[in-house]
Amino acid sequence: MAKDPNKLLFLEAKDDAVENLEALKSSLERSIGDGMIDSDDVYYNELLALQDEASFSGNWDELMEVVAKAKTLEVDVAAWFSFHGRSGLSLNWPTRPSNK
Repeated sequence: MAKDPNKLLFLEAKDDAVENLEALKSSLERSIGDGMIDSDDVYYNELLALQDEASFSGNWDELMEVVAKAKTLEVDVAAWFSFHGRSGLSLNWPTRPSNK
C-alpha cells in the first residue's frame, strides 16, 4: 500500500504541535513549582485543552486552528514569564504545506 506524503506531513505536523504544547506545559509546570502563580490554572488548563484538540485534529484546517491558538497562548505565557523575570520559549510551530 502506497503512503500518502500529504498524510505523513500532516501526522508529523500534528506530532510537532503536540510536542510544542507539551514543552510549553512543562515550562509552565516548572515555573509554578518555583512559586509562580497561574491564577485558577488558566494557562495550564488551556494548554491541556489545546493538547487534546491537537491530538484529535483530523485535518489541516483543524490543526492550523489549534496552532493559531497555541501561538497566541505561547505569547501570553511568555509575557507572564517576563513579568516574573523569566524568559519564555521560542517554539517552531508547524505550517501547512503549500499546494503546488
